[in-house]
Amino acid sequence: MKKQLLGLAALAACLTLAACGGSGQAESQPAAEEKQPTAAQVVEAVSAELTFVDNMTTVEGDLFFDFYLLDPETVEDACMYTSGSRATAEEVTVIKMKEGEEISLAQEAADQRVEDQRLAYENYIPEELTKIDGAVTYTHGQYLLLVVADDPSPAEEAFEAQF
Repeated sequence: MKKQLLGLAALAACLTLAACGGSGQAESQPAAEEKQPTAAQVVEAVSAELTFVDNMTTVEGDLFFDFYLLDPETVEDACMYTSGSRATAEEVTVIKMKEGEEISLAQEAADQRVEDQRLAYENYIPEELTKIDGAVTYTHGQYLLLVVADDPSPAEEAFEAQF
C-alpha cells in the first residue's frame, strides 16, 4: 500500500511539474522576423509611388558600382532606377549592406552621389538642381534609400511599408 501511495505521489509530482513547464511551443516558435525584400523589390515599390518626367532604366550589378563608390564586398544587394536619357537627375536607389553597422558607408556613398549629380547638372541642365537639392535618404536596418525626384514625399512611407 505504501508503494502504491509513493507511486501515486511520484506520478502526481511528475504531472504537476509537467503542467508547470508549459507546452514549450511558444519557446520553440521563432519571433516574427522582419521582411528582407530585395533591393529591386524596394526600388519598384517606392518608384510606383513617385512621378518621373523621364523614361527610367534599372542599373544593377557591376555597373552600379560605377555610380556608387562602395566596396562590393560590403554590399549585399543594390539597385538603381535612374533617368534613361540622363536628361534628368531623377533616381531611386536602394543599397542593402551586408552588416547594419556599415550603413554609414552607404550614406556616405549616397551623399557623394548627390554631390556628383550636382556638379554634373549645374552647367548641363541647371533646372535639375532643384531636384538634386531636394534629394532625400532614409535608412532601415541594413537598407538605404536615396530618392531624387520632383516630389519625393511619398518615398518614406513606401520604403517603410516594405518591412
